Amino acid sequence: MPRLIGSLGGTQQAVLRELRRRGAASRAELAAACGVTPAAMSVITRDLVAEKLICEGGRRHGGRGAPQIDLTLSGAVGVALGVHATRHVVALSLLDFRGEILAEARIPGDFSSFSQVLDTILAGIAELRRSAGASAPLIGAGVALPTRFQGATRGLDLADEVTSWRDAAIVDTLEAALGCPVRVENDANAAAIGELSLGNAAGHRDFAYLYLSEGIGGALVLNGALYRGMRGNAGEFGALVPRGQPRPSFEDLADFCRAGARTPPPEGRDPAAWASYLDTEAEVVGRWIDRAVPQVARLVFVVTAMIAPAAVCIGGTLPQALRAALRARVDPGATEATQGGRVVRPELVLPDVEAADAVAFGAAALILLGPEAG
Repeated sequence: MPRLIGSLGGTQQAVLRELRRRGAASRAELAAACGVTPAAMSVITRDLVAEKLICEGGRRHGGRGAPQIDLTLSGAVGVALGVHATRHVVALSLLDFRGEILAEARIPGDFSSFSQVLDTILAGIAELRRSAGASAPLIGAGVALPTRFQGATRGLDLADEVTSWRDAAIVDTLEAALGCPVRVENDANAAAIGELSLGNAAGHRDFAYLYLSEGIGGALVLNGALYRGMRGNAGEFGALVPRGQPRPSFEDLADFCRAGARTPPPEGRDPAAWASYLDTEAEVVGRWIDRAVPQVARLVFVVTAMIAPAAVCIGGTLPQALRAALRARVDPGATEATQGGRVVRPELVLPDVEAADAVAFGAAALILLGPEAG
């Protein structure tokens, strides 16, 4: 089996990322993209071919000199698993080494214990492998959770919704069960990694990712890379909204509808159930949007004032119809939202990732991209 991605050198990993982005490239193109000499790239790619991580393809004719040989990623190296686990759903994404989606699944439930999550992951990956005909080895699993990191060892500070998982030894348990390395990531960071890997159609190198889920999270992408800050907690936009106050989150939406709608909201977070409910209770949902617009505008204003991103991506598990409504109405320069402050308005976008679950996809991409992804 080829070496694990994390054991490769920095330039070797950069070559793999570039080939994953381009699909195919010559040694000369890779040397220019990675900032090394053609001679050095010849040595680097020779080793990657020997490791069976990349392979030589067709020859390109034209121009002066010898024909150039296209290099591509090997499709047989292995597969990467991405997991997005919350109290209400476990989403799975299985990618091949090229970063292409082989199979996806979304399993709703009430996951009050991590043992339930583990059982769901094991049954789910077996089904994904069967449906995709994927027998290649599992090279790693990225697991995205609603968590912050604490201490020098980046211990998990799990969100309130999953406090019952705190004694589960999550990484050790998963590594023993899956038989592969496991990386735990914050859900908002994983979503941003997914956007960098598969979305971001406009090619923004600096953007903020506002993650509206059960709570409020976020991530920062600066100069084309995820910015972690101390211990991996950069982009915690939810800290700007005091607890106990209304906030533009899925939990807040459910509470608002429970208090003011004619019919109670769905118990879980099933997208189809919520889409139907939003149509049925359009009036009360509209009032929630009215309240959420200045809250989101204030968050966008603050992050724009601090880092001046080219764009702010409004993602998360909050139904897309609501996030689209917020995007259309939010103005970070509105006086009532910013108390007279001024910023250059960033582009407001929705995620471009076409995966069934952007967070699960990003968690799997984390394995393929190696340590420099986070």
